[in-house]
Amino acid sequence: MFIEVLESKYARNEPILAKEILNIFNNYSRAYIFRLIDQAISNGELVKFDKGVYFLPSQSVMGISTISVEEVVNKKYIKDKNEIFGIYSGISLQNAFHLTTQMPNTIEVITNNESMRCRKVQLDGRTIILRKSRCIIDNKNAGAYTILQLLSEMKMEMVEEIKVAIQKYMEENQVSCVELISLSEIFPAQTTKKLLLSGVLNDFTSR
Repeated sequence: MFIEVLESKYARNEPILAKEILNIFNNYSRAYIFRLIDQAISNGELVKFDKGVYFLPSQSVMGISTISVEEVVNKKYIKDKNEIFGIYSGISLQNAFHLTTQMPNTIEVITNNESMRCRKVQLDGRTIILRKSRCIIDNKNAGAYTILQLLSEMKMEMVEEIKVAIQKYMEENQVSCVELISLSEIFPAQTTKKLLLSGVLNDFTSR
């Protein structure tokens, strides 16, 4: 029954958090639920990826499947189903805008799901840097927050390619000038200055 319920709610190789399992079986005691988890792991029906993170494995010619750190970070700190509550920063953010080809070993995240200003955690041997968001990140402001965070972190000079990449992101994610200017108030003054001098808003003045 335990595994059948999980299978009805989660796909194979999808990260499942311990708090989700506890919530699904909230009519049982915590100790009993973790006994069910341990039993499922022993039977090979469930795999423990890291502390508090599990998944339903699939079998292939290569053996038992696994999941990635990125998938777990995304679910815990960035987005779950259709709900956005965080964004990437650092090299991952620069990669998204093609400002670097460097692949990050350390993943940096800004999220609602962190109460400390900055904290490092380990996940399957990878370092994750978590930062508390400046405001509540949601589906409506995540796009604008992403652009402002990029400008805030940028050390290089604004060139046409970067401006075009940001404007393309604005188009694809329906980010308006009004949203950017309004949200920039919670960022350092230098970020607002970069925004206004970047030329990014020039072709979006009517939005």
